[in-house]
Amino acid sequence: MIFSATFSQCRLCILAVLLLVIVVIAVVASTTLASVISGDSPPTVTNDTLPGSSCASSAVGSAEALVGSLFTAINAAKCEMTRADQWPADFAEEALNNGLREYDFVIVGAGTAGSVVASRLTENPRIRVLLLEAGDDPPIESEIFTLSSSLHRSSYAWTDYAETNPNCCQGMRMGRCYWPRGKMLGGSGSMSGNIFLLGNQQDFDRWRQLGCDQWSWEEMQLLYEKATTASMHAASVKPVGELVLNYFEHLAEHNDLTRLVLNASSELGLRYIPDLAEGTRVGYTEAIPANIKSGRRMSVAKSYLGEVARTRPNLQIIKNALATKILFSSDNSRAVGVEFLLRGRHQLKALVRSEVLVAAGAINSPKLLLQSGIGPGENLIELGIPQLADLPVGHNLHDHGMLPLLLSFEREIAVSQSVGDPQSVADYFLRQSGPLAASISIMGFINTNASSSSQFPDLHLVSHTIVPAGTDRNTFEFLQLRDEIVDGISRAANNRSLLQIYGSLLRPQSRGRMRLRSADPQAHPLIYNNYASERADQLTLLRYVRFVQRMCATRAFRNYGLQMLHVPIEECDKLAYDSDAYWLCYVKYLYIGAWHPVGTCRMGADTDSNAVVDQRLRVRGVNGLRVVDASIMPEITSGNTNGPTTIIAEKAAIVIEEDWNEKVA
Repeated sequence: MIFSATFSQCRLCILAVLLLVIVVIAVVASTTLASVISGDSPPTVTNDTLPGSSCASSAVGSAEALVGSLFTAINAAKCEMTRADQWPADFAEEALNNGLREYDFVIVGAGTAGSVVASRLTENPRIRVLLLEAGDDPPIESEIFTLSSSLHRSSYAWTDYAETNPNCCQGMRMGRCYWPRGKMLGGSGSMSGNIFLLGNQQDFDRWRQLGCDQWSWEEMQLLYEKATTASMHAASVKPVGELVLNYFEHLAEHNDLTRLVLNASSELGLRYIPDLAEGTRVGYTEAIPANIKSGRRMSVAKSYLGEVARTRPNLQIIKNALATKILFSSDNSRAVGVEFLLRGRHQLKALVRSEVLVAAGAINSPKLLLQSGIGPGENLIELGIPQLADLPVGHNLHDHGMLPLLLSFEREIAVSQSVGDPQSVADYFLRQSGPLAASISIMGFINTNASSSSQFPDLHLVSHTIVPAGTDRNTFEFLQLRDEIVDGISRAANNRSLLQIYGSLLRPQSRGRMRLRSADPQAHPLIYNNYASERADQLTLLRYVRFVQRMCATRAFRNYGLQMLHVPIEECDKLAYDSDAYWLCYVKYLYIGAWHPVGTCRMGADTDSNAVVDQRLRVRGVNGLRVVDASIMPEITSGNTNGPTTIIAEKAAIVIEEDWNEKVA
């Protein structure tokens, strides 16, 4: 369902007011907000316990004034977070009433890449850009990044499921891998964990070996420096978007967990990483850079696009606009525009003088190309779509994936208060601090190959949250694990706290693909993720399990009695527990997506038959069309992919403007 901007804002206000009412009731009546959020039955609230109503004891008015002051302060903070002017204005009504002019560039997708490119290109006042976004402004849950999981399976997300794969995701509902993506300004960058990692030098060395010699680690670092200092060089009358990065706040209660994990990793010979700005490398750290500021998400849609859009008449954005087809010239040699569906009912066209730039992400970008006749013939022919260019669109799909392991504590460890606790809510809205503004993660990078002394890792570990077993199922709901597995975890934990460790392959060998399910642009795609189909990936995951077991043997972990939790899985429990065969069976059930898809519009040299785009991101075989997002990666980078996508877009904006200047000169 696609909401209009007005309806969305009203909905947010209603939700926020309801939340605030609950908070005030909870503060006054000593009711925990956590019980409301979790669905547990709260204490009965009668008219006598409501703020401002007749209370059991008498009052002279000052107490009611204090409660009113609290409500006013929190409401003001909420209003500040949901200001409409932090986002670009919607040009939709103007388009419906007066039509659309011709643009120099039409960009499809206002996610991370699209926001950067639109912002950078329109620094040149001679360049006119139209940016189309299928979603709307992000809701308040996006601003409070710790509530991002609540956006899954909502109108702010694309919700897809991969086709059944016997090698992975068997423990998920329906036995299929879950594929969420953001459907709003900022795209997945408005609902992800905010983490910003560039990857490492070896990633880009591999790109060069694959024929992408114009993409170097040194250039990525220079572009990163430009992105983080852009506003320092901006004239006051011409704001320039920039990358906003800070470290997560860490609560005092988090210190015990930090010391525990860092001490254990040190016992195993892993060094502490004080700064990841120079790239991911073997070691552990709690200093995790992220797109945040004062407890709020700072997606590039806000810091690049929202920061500048209202001051640039040469930049127009249309929201709730689903691109359905790329339009081509009569001889099919050049892209000349985009057809899109506005608010689910108005079919419009936007024409371009120069290029169409597709920045819809690793699933929706290839989907749009296929809908437009660019891709493998067998898929297009069976759907009756005329083929314009025979390219391997949708191939080379891969993702880090992640395998959760659970460890149980015999000795309890400090746990921060719930994010739903009234104090947590007040701390966040009044001071932008507390659990709602904090991270409880420690991050590690290891090289599991015993024959290699390389400092380049092949596995990414995130030691995440402490979960009171049996009282907080949100983590497992978020992962979409089957109910019987969640119940089995709760029984095995026996009311002990749990440490979760997620292991992700930094160099997965398995490759999948996506195809069109139907010629209908609104149909869900076919996704064949093929996680863990390669033996090499299975063996790396097995080495990950053994590494965590070595952590359990360290003095630091033994001091807390940490040991691997035996998760009941009927098929695996027929095998000898802790055998290699057992853990490979565990992989079949619990190796799931990390939601970092890349590669489906692969970049490569002109001689590379597996490439969809060249090194300047131009789609091969047609003119006036480029792809700018994570789908162009020939191989995935070593860490969360939102950071490299930002830098890819920075480079793309440079080469696009270079080519534009050459044409108009």
